[in-house]
Amino acid sequence: MAGDRRLMVDILSSTLQLEAAPGIVLHVQRFRPEGGGTPMLLVHGLVEDGRIFYSQSGKGLAPWLAQQGYDVFVPDLRGRGQSTPALEPGMQITQQQLITEDMPALFDLIEREYPGQTFFAATHSWGGIWLASALIRQPHYLPRVAGMVHFGCKRVIYQRSLRKRIMIDLLWGRVAGLLGRLKGFIPARSLGAGSADESCALHRDNLAWMNGGEWRDLEDGFDYALSLDALHWPPGLYLAGKHDLYLGHVDDVKAFARELGKHDAQIVLLEKGTGCSRDYGHNDMLTHANARDDHFPLVRSWLLQHSN
Repeated sequence: MAGDRRLMVDILSSTLQLEAAPGIVLHVQRFRPEGGGTPMLLVHGLVEDGRIFYSQSGKGLAPWLAQQGYDVFVPDLRGRGQSTPALEPGMQITQQQLITEDMPALFDLIEREYPGQTFFAATHSWGGIWLASALIRQPHYLPRVAGMVHFGCKRVIYQRSLRKRIMIDLLWGRVAGLLGRLKGFIPARSLGAGSADESCALHRDNLAWMNGGEWRDLEDGFDYALSLDALHWPPGLYLAGKHDLYLGHVDDVKAFARELGKHDAQIVLLEKGTGCSRDYGHNDMLTHANARDDHFPLVRSWLLQHSN
């Protein structure tokens, strides 16, 4: 671990290198108040890395949470950001690897830092699916999760708008798939589809589930939906942007919450005139400067409500 760097008054930033599997090292950015705090894991989604939660200037959800007293762990999952090795043509990264290796390594990291203590998690977009899948598949971690906050998370896109057909079915599904076969990876950055390029295997896995396929592992057939029936799911706060028209539409966010089964679920639509200064979209619910005043305080209140 690199030494702590003072990011702002009473907030320290440091870097951890976490081995998730032989030869796979995850970069984890940590933001914490002096003296520590309540542990919290932030999980990014597809075609992005941990920087969706923070900027180099100390802005974003992760530093903000640290200011509120949370010890925040923000990983770059394998093949992206500052994790090693970097994504290369032909490198196949699967959802199963993220679910059975990366996520448990992060859970164990928090356990080492805070033995026996519960933690919170927050996710963006497809990161919510990876987190939920990891907890379903390895349910011995579930009692340690005090609650989850999901920003724009859905498993299936049920919307049938023209924009969805162009951006998801055509651009992400067909064009990205064709380029992936030519280049050996999905060039999401050059397509303007995200801040990180993607493995062709992850692209395949994502399309299979997002287009309405069963919540079943594509490699070994593990049935996530069936396994949910035996689990007691922790409380969740589900945030959807009014201007998020297809990547995290509020109806699809609600469908994801329902798919997780009976649990304490609160769904909030981020729209102008209901405590928000604007109608939020898929990414700017985390990155816009007004978020810290509009709905980050709501997140803090929810976390406090569900603290032990």
